[in-house]
Amino acid sequence: MPRFDDASLTRLRELFAKRPAIEIDAPQVRRACVLIPILPSDRGWSLLFSRRSANLAAHSGQIAFPGGAVEEGESLEEAVKREADEEVGIPRESVQLIGRLDDVITNSGFLVAPFAGIIHERVEYVLQESEVDEVFEVPLDELLVPEMPHVRYVTFRNKRYPVYSYPFGANDIWGLTGRIVKAFLDVAWMAKTGGQV
Repeated sequence: MPRFDDASLTRLRELFAKRPAIEIDAPQVRRACVLIPILPSDRGWSLLFSRRSANLAAHSGQIAFPGGAVEEGESLEEAVKREADEEVGIPRESVQLIGRLDDVITNSGFLVAPFAGIIHERVEYVLQESEVDEVFEVPLDELLVPEMPHVRYVTFRNKRYPVYSYPFGANDIWGLTGRIVKAFLDVAWMAKTGGQV
């Protein structure tokens, strides 16, 4: 199995350039965005995740990407860089956005635009302690394996729903983040294996 290397990253950028994101027109829903941070590590390219603070009213303790609501007059691209800076200390100028995934609507009433961005230099993370308990990196090669994702069922408002799950050590990446990871990895898999859109 080939590794996700620098050539894969170049192909990923090319695939995103050919693939316009599907934008949902839902003005009644609050706009938000998340950053899928792709960064170099001693094990190749990795994704950065955060664990939300246990004290938060919504989604406490869950695994997430840096992100949040878009402010008045702010573009999605500006918002995603601001949120990554505020939440985990990734400087805005360090983020090179390379693509956008299709919009997703959350059960909590947000319309989320996921952006993939490369952070070329190592960053000293500064966590916004009111929102983030910790950050951790997951090598892309550990996510891009045929046995991932796992599919399990959760109950929400008395109904059972299938969710994508990516276990990594003691962490379980699922829910909205699992959906976004799956969409991202579908493109990353083609980049890794040389496939076409």
